[in-house]
Amino acid sequence: MESIWIQVKGELQSQLPENIFRMWIDPLDPAQVTEQEIILHCPNLFFLNWIKEKYIPLISETIARFQPHPPQLTLQLSNHRPFPAEVPRTHQYILPGLERREPGRFQGGFTFDQFVTGPSNHFAYLASLALASEQNIYNNALYLYSANGLGKTHLSQAVGRHLLTRKPQAKVLYLSAEEFTQEMVVSLKSNRMENFKEKYRKNCDFLLLEEIHFLSGKETTQAELGYTLDTLLNDNKKIIFTSSFLPKDLSRIGGKLKSQFSAALLGGIEPPDFETRLGIVEKKSALLGLDLELRVKEYLADQPLTDIRQLENCLTSMKAQVMLLNQPLDLELAECLVQQHLPAQREITIPDIKNLVGRYFKITPEEMVSKSRRRTHLYPRNLSIYLSKQFTNQTCEAIGQAFNRDYSSIIHAVNAVEKSMKKNNEVSRQINYLTSKLEEFSQGRAA
Repeated sequence: MESIWIQVKGELQSQLPENIFRMWIDPLDPAQVTEQEIILHCPNLFFLNWIKEKYIPLISETIARFQPHPPQLTLQLSNHRPFPAEVPRTHQYILPGLERREPGRFQGGFTFDQFVTGPSNHFAYLASLALASEQNIYNNALYLYSANGLGKTHLSQAVGRHLLTRKPQAKVLYLSAEEFTQEMVVSLKSNRMENFKEKYRKNCDFLLLEEIHFLSGKETTQAELGYTLDTLLNDNKKIIFTSSFLPKDLSRIGGKLKSQFSAALLGGIEPPDFETRLGIVEKKSALLGLDLELRVKEYLADQPLTDIRQLENCLTSMKAQVMLLNQPLDLELAECLVQQHLPAQREITIPDIKNLVGRYFKITPEEMVSKSRRRTHLYPRNLSIYLSKQFTNQTCEAIGQAFNRDYSSIIHAVNAVEKSMKKNNEVSRQINYLTSKLEEFSQGRAA
């Protein structure tokens, strides 16, 4: 029955934006999965109430797709605690978000041992390991950057886990820039900014801050973070930033903060080559207990890969197929699942995206690249830029040339779409529809 939750989780990941899935669905721990009931453990009360309010209908509906008679869904607080209740407050592990979160928020598989290295990520791996081991080989800040799904979060969480293994009493704060912003807003409204400052400036040994491009345009948050970073670095504390962009490409980030990001050691992660992909297949299949033939491993590794999670989802689905349907682990099954999870060989170009979005919104190619700020032109243009960043290997400069825009305009457009997807289901629906059409096109079917 546990395979049901694996399938449900995979389906939810395909439906939700990456950051939403990682923040709210991935931490759910399936404590019990039977035909009668699924019990999911939540890390804290705030988390439990948020899931109950926002995501229970979606989770229940998804479970019903895989079970003719859906089991009862129950949310419970996790009973697992890193320390006894009498441990003093100053010795708590992690204090990110709107209230204290436990180290269990780190995903179990995100360790250094389970990170597969290759030419595309070796430096970022070594830099992360050095920071986690507190080796004094460079300054105390590391900036990890890559496209989505290539391992930034894996390394960031591996650092946090390694630090807590070495120093269980260390005060490690792990959170996204969005959560930092939300907590600061709550602190301002409740006149608790001194508590907020004390938490992040005095009661923090290691700060792991994800998705810092979210701070675009948020001047008040940027100023507060800048002062916080000054304090931490002056006190010889350690910091990791992650982002989809290089510091110089960040849009609407103040000069001081951009300078602080740029001063960190830069660790870029590129899409993995064949040998690294093969290593990923071998590592992940072993963790799932899949005994794959070499030709199946090589077939999976030979597929075009822009997101490691595509490969992981393929292997997870293979595990579910074997458990539920007792199918053989052969090349035929691999080929079938590849069609569902991995991108096809046909390359998608920026003109392809322009044409598709233009037809959908009924605007001309000239209007797509014009200087018009009318929403009927601006919104489709931003979606086209966002999709160009997701589906092509073109640089921001190249995308900018295709749309008659500069670097900052491209990055701002991408950030604007990502922000809208979090708040507006209609935007997510349109992105999902256009994405499905582009995937059909890449597989040789008319878009």
